[in-house]
Amino acid sequence: MNLNLINCFFITHRSTDKNWSTPKGFARALKNQGLNLIEFDFINPENFIFPENDYFLKNNIEVVISFYAGKCLILEKGLKRIKEQLGIIIVCELGDEPQTLIHNDIIASIANISLSPDYRSSLYWQNQGYNCKWFTHWADTSIYKNNNEIKRDIFIGTSMGKRKYDLLLKVILGPLYVNKISNPKKNAELYQRSKIVFQYARWGEITRRIFEAAACNCCILTNKLESHTQIETIFANNVSIIYYDGFFSLLYQLLRLKLKPNLYKKISKNAKNIVLNHHTEKIRAKYLISLIKLELLKKSDPI
Repeated sequence: MNLNLINCFFITHRSTDKNWSTPKGFARALKNQGLNLIEFDFINPENFIFPENDYFLKNNIEVVISFYAGKCLILEKGLKRIKEQLGIIIVCELGDEPQTLIHNDIIASIANISLSPDYRSSLYWQNQGYNCKWFTHWADTSIYKNNNEIKRDIFIGTSMGKRKYDLLLKVILGPLYVNKISNPKKNAELYQRSKIVFQYARWGEITRRIFEAAACNCCILTNKLESHTQIETIFANNVSIIYYDGFFSLLYQLLRLKLKPNLYKKISKNAKNIVLNHHTEKIRAKYLISLIKLELLKKSDPI
C-alpha cells in the first residue's frame, strides 16, 4: 500500500447557491497535498446516478469523500454499497450541523470517518459509537485574504443578509454599515474593505463567516454563543474577537469600537494570525489526510 499516492473519489452537491464554494476549495487543497482526486457532483439529490462498482474498481478508488448537507437516499445507498461490497473507506462531511443533525443518522453510521463542524454534534455521534471528528469551519485562503492595496472605508460590513440587528445597524450607522450578500470573491472584497465584520449566528452555532472575515484581517463582532460550541477555545473575547450579548451589549460594543480604533486593529491582527495558523483549507486537508492514512493502515493490518 502506497500511502503517498491515495486514489480518492470526491462527491458533492453542485448547489445552486453560488456562495457555497467550500467543497471546491477543499478538493483543491486535497489535490495540492498529493491526493489523486476524481471529482463528481450532482445537481438534484433526488435524481442522479451513483457510479457502479466497476467504476470504482477501474479507477482503483480506495477512499470516497462526501460533502453534502441534508438527506439523500441515493447517496446513502451508494456509499453503503461500495463500503460493504468493495471495502472502500467512506468519509462524510456532515454539513451544517447542528441544523442538519436530524438528517445524518444513516450517513454517520455508514462512514468510517465523519466530520462535523459542530462540537456538540460530534460528541453526539461519538456517543452512538461512530468515528466522528470535530471539524470546525475554516477560511479558503485562495479567496479570503488580507489586501493592503484596498482601503478599509467601511466601518462595519457583513454578508449575513436580513437577520436580527440588521435594521438597528442601518439606523445607527447609516452609510458606515454595509450588508451585502454576494459570491465568495465579492464577499472577500467586502471584508477587505471592512474594519469590522458583524455576525449574528441565528442557530447559535459557529459560522464560517467569522473565519473568512478574520483571514481578511477584520475584527469580528458576533453574538455570544453557548459554551458547548467551544468557540472560546478558538477566539477569546477582547483578544481575538468581540462578543455581544443582546441589544444593550451590542450598543456598548459599537460605541467602544468607534472610540477605540486601536482595539479593533489589535483584535483583527490576532484573529487573522489564529486563522492563518490553525484554520485554513490547507490545514484541514492535512488533518483529513492523516485520518485517512490511519484508516488505510487499520484496513491493511487489522488487529
